This record gives sequence, structure tokens and C-alpha cells, in this order.
Amino acid sequence: MKRAVGAMILATGLVTGLVAGCGGSAPPATRGLWITRWDYVTAADVDRCLDEAARHGFTDVYFQVRGQADAFYRSDLEPWGHQLQGDPGYDPLERALKRARRRGLRLHAWVNVYPLWRGLEPPTAPDHPLHRHPDWRLHDEHGQAQPLNDHYVVANPTDPAVQAHLLAVMRDICARYRIDGLHLDYVRFVSERLDQQRLWPGDPASLARWHAAGGGDGPGRLAHRDWVRQEITQLVSRLSDECRRARPGLEISAAVFRRPALARDAYLQDAVTWLERGLVDRLLPMIYTRDAALFVADLASWREAVPADRLTPGIGVYLHEPAELPPQLEASRGHTGWALFAFESLFESVNPEQDRSEEAIARRRARRAAL
Repeated sequence: MKRAVGAMILATGLVTGLVAGCGGSAPPATRGLWITRWDYVTAADVDRCLDEAARHGFTDVYFQVRGQADAFYRSDLEPWGHQLQGDPGYDPLERALKRARRRGLRLHAWVNVYPLWRGLEPPTAPDHPLHRHPDWRLHDEHGQAQPLNDHYVVANPTDPAVQAHLLAVMRDICARYRIDGLHLDYVRFVSERLDQQRLWPGDPASLARWHAAGGGDGPGRLAHRDWVRQEITQLVSRLSDECRRARPGLEISAAVFRRPALARDAYLQDAVTWLERGLVDRLLPMIYTRDAALFVADLASWREAVPADRLTPGIGVYLHEPAELPPQLEASRGHTGWALFAFESLFESVNPEQDRSEEAIARRRARRAAL
């Protein structure tokens, strides 16, 4: 018990020192905060998000600008973000960049890569890619499209047209905006709502590409998954090359699953290879748990696989009681800092789903106090 209390005191002291910019320990390179597309609508909302991040000692913000094949910036390639309900009269990414410069923050444009849409109702925008390119959607071997659901329907990662579109979108962001980083999320096989008894993608065109790549005459499920994994890595490779050319000095990071083997085998996210090949500069493992021992074990699995100075552990602050945060922040020492998910769990947000009860407001206030 005394050791636990002592560890809590040490960790609490560390957090105070980090945010105050003083104390016995040097601050990590990154104190990151994810800001989701639900956290802003107006220009004033964007300013407040960035101001709160700076005021509370964060150094980097992962500012979401693409959620479901839509744009939270001025784009000729995709429609305005659904949450904005049309042209908001300003450019959220440009506004965020200006505010970040003013407040001394590094800004990473956060993009969901493969998602096409989320929800049971289709997008209202007639020019949305889900309507314009129904063939981009995942189909099984029976010709059935992935059904709309309460999670994401996704684009076929093996489709050359999908890959070309994604490359164009990312290249456009990097060429036109002076971002510090490009942050890749959902750059994996989004399989949470897929019928695992079916083959995805199993449409004739995908299977023809699979067979041309050496897949043989039968689907061969394990080998088929290897092929899909390779196609995802190939996209990351091309994104890395083209985006760095468009924006020299760009940092490319990726949000990845909590353990390397889980990321690679279950979600076809070969993040260790991405880092080894220099396709990304930094990995942010999403180790979202209240269990301090599990957090340490998951983080250790990444430290065994890649250099610690290429890791920025992601902490799911939305799960935590205030006293549970310091131990995980302490465990993250020796890496390139940490990142907290997400703004809405620390600050008052325009997110319509935010709990605004007195208890929830008090919990957010206490989490900020822990920082």
C-alpha cells in the first residue's frame, strides 16, 4: 500500500512538473491531444480547442480533418464534413493552423484513411464518395456490400481507384497546408462489423487482382489476408513518399492497435514494418484501458518490437477517474511523450454526445486538475 501511494505521489508530481514546465524531470517531446471532428463547428470553437490545449501544457494537437470520406477543410475532392452541415464559411484546418502557430503548438492533420461512412442512414450529400463510387465499398464473395451499421463501412483497400483517391486527398492536404504532421488513423482493415465467415473483399475484380498477385485458383483465407495486409502497407508506402515530397520535413504518424501482434494479425496493420522501413516516423499505440498493469504490459510489447523513442503511447482519458491518469503518464516516460484521447473528455465541447451532467463536468474538471 505504501509503495502504491508513493508511486501515485511520484506520478502526480511528474504531471505537475510536465505542465508547469518545471520540476525535476525534463518534459517529454510530445504532450499530445486528439481533437475530434465533433469538437468544433464554428471558427470560435476551433480557437477555443487550440487555446485550451495550449493553456494546459500540450505541445501537439492531432486535429481531425477527415472522418468518413469528407473534408473539414476546403477540398475539391470530397464534400464538407457531415458535422459542419455544409460550407461553414471558414476553413477549419487553416484556422486551426493559424491558432496553433499563435499558441506555439505543433499541428498534425488527423485523417481517417479507409472509412467511407458511419451510421445506419446514408450521407445526404449527393457527391459523397459512397454515392458516387458504390463499387469502392467492400463486397463479399456473394456480391453483397458491407451493410450500413453503427460503425464504419469502409473502402476496399485493394482497389486501385480507392488507393489513387486516397493518395490524391492526402497529397492535397500536405501540399496546400503548412501542417507539422500527417496523422493516419483507421489505416487498417476495419473488420469490427464484418461477417467473419465471408471473404472481404471477395468481389470478382478483387479476386482477379488477388489471383494475379499469385493467389492461385482458390481464395485461401490466410494468404488472402496476407495480400490485403500487403496492399495496406503499399498504400502507406506511397502516401509516405508522395506526402513527404509535397511537404518536406513532414512528420508522419499512425494510430495503431494496443499490441503489435494484434495490430498485424487481427487488423492487417503491419505497423512494425512501417516503422522499420521509415514509412512512418512515429507510432501512437491506442492503449485505452483503466488497468495500469495491462497498460504497462501492452506498452512493453511495443517496446520489444520498436525503439522507445519512436513511440508515443495513447491514453484513453475518457475511461479514467482522475487518480488513474498519473500512473499511466508515469509509465510513458522514456518514450516520445504521450497523447490523450480526447478533447471532449477533458474540456467542455460542442460535441452533441458529451455528457453535461454536473457529475461529468466535475469529472472533467478533476481530470484537468490531475494535469
